[in-house]
Amino acid sequence: MSRYRKYGSETITHKGKEVNLITSSPGWEKCAETYKNMPSRLGVVPNGMEGRPDLISYHIYGTTENWWIICVANDILDPFEDLKAGNKIRLPIIS
Repeated sequence: MSRYRKYGSETITHKGKEVNLITSSPGWEKCAETYKNMPSRLGVVPNGMEGRPDLISYHIYGTTENWWIICVANDILDPFEDLKAGNKIRLPIIS
């Protein structure tokens, strides 16, 4: 039996571009809604961290592994395009 499973995907339009979005599991939408609706604080993307949710995650949470939480909470599909210095972002408060 393979360790890997097939991921579903769908094509959506984001900022005028077609994007093939990989959906990781049937519960993904519920997970995404949880992070979008949980308590958060507002932050501003500092110079030098534009397009780098991993660096922001390390600065805020102490680990680079929570980069995707920042992207999900802010509806960011393309960090290089959507995460610019000076932009306000939501930073979910996680325990």
